[in-house]
Amino acid sequence: MAWDPNQGQPNDPNSAYGTPSNPYGAPPPQNPYGAPQNPYTPPTENPYAAPYPYYQGGPGYGPPQSAPLPLGEAIKGLPRQYIKVTTKPGVMTFAEEMGKASWDIVWVQLIALAIISAILSYLYTLISPTFTMTSSSTIDTATLRSLLAGFSLMSIILVPVFFFIGQGILYGLAKAFGGQGKFVTQCYSNLLFSVPIGIVSGIVNLIPIAGAFVAFALSIYSIVLNIFSLMAVHRLSGGKATAVVLIPVGVVLLLACALVIIFVTFIIAALQHH
Repeated sequence: MAWDPNQGQPNDPNSAYGTPSNPYGAPPPQNPYGAPQNPYTPPTENPYAAPYPYYQGGPGYGPPQSAPLPLGEAIKGLPRQYIKVTTKPGVMTFAEEMGKASWDIVWVQLIALAIISAILSYLYTLISPTFTMTSSSTIDTATLRSLLAGFSLMSIILVPVFFFIGQGILYGLAKAFGGQGKFVTQCYSNLLFSVPIGIVSGIVNLIPIAGAFVAFALSIYSIVLNIFSLMAVHRLSGGKATAVVLIPVGVVLLLACALVIIFVTFIIAALQHH
């Protein structure tokens, strides 16, 4: 019998030194061509991505950043809020302040605005050329001043009435466009810029000619701030909030043009008749 050089080696099944068994069992087969596991887990948020728009629930639409304050503290904080809202216009500015909305501070601002507007309106009438010409006529000056004072006092009632009518129209349009805010929050946010701009407009109106141009510029600025306010309160896009603000303005302009056309037509017809 020929000698086998491999006899007695571990690979020989007849050898006492056969292949030892694996006490841990055979390892699972691995696919050498499979994709390797990526030890890096990507972050849940991309720090370089642009923030979501406000109307999609981005920054400023989380839990309210402020809460209603006691009336005394709320009144003390109004000047700071007026300066912040009018000098730093934006959706985030209103989102940071609108949580302080409550009916008591809304009524305090409305009453204060109505009283100041009545005083400024009375002063404007006294220094206007129309009053000077009328007072030199047969009408008694004291009687005329009493009438003007009565009209000014009436504005104390008319200012809140017209304010709530305007805000009700805006609120209905905002809801029609999918708005989610509350009426008290909308009123409060609007007063944060309507009060200071209304007072400044009334003061500059006392200046002849130039005051009218400044007041007109302030009214345009109020429209811009109103758009930002509605975006924050109702979580609307810029386009929808702009539509909510401009639709009533367009309707008023159309009605004014229609009245002018009717008035001119009436005058022309009266002249032709004579």
